[in-house]
Amino acid sequence: MPIIPIMVQKHKVWVYVDSGATFSMINAAEAVDLGIDWRNGRRQMVVVGDGSFIPVFIHNVPIEIDNTQITIPIGFSERLGVGFNLLGRTGVFNQFEVCFNDHTRKVTFQPIMSSPI
Repeated sequence: MPIIPIMVQKHKVWVYVDSGATFSMINAAEAVDLGIDWRNGRRQMVVVGDGSFIPVFIHNVPIEIDNTQITIPIGFSERLGVGFNLLGRTGVFNQFEVCFNDHTRKVTFQPIMSSPI
């Protein structure tokens, strides 16, 4: 499974890299451990895998993936329900070339360099 560590607020957080997820999502209990007042974010209802809606609170959070720092929107919720955190496309897949290699059972992130204007 494509599970990787990212750094959030100087803490290692394990996330499932989900190319089918629009937003990154972290369980509210983990937000508390990170020192994030998760209910203070922008409330939004998000569709999850079974088609139901759950309330999430979106925050723009600086993260680090393999020594590259970016800021992405992360939704925090008490009702995530999948048992693991998700790293979705928004803010991530436009900053990295993401390669899922089933043969080697690895997922790699290559930062996309801006082309000069």
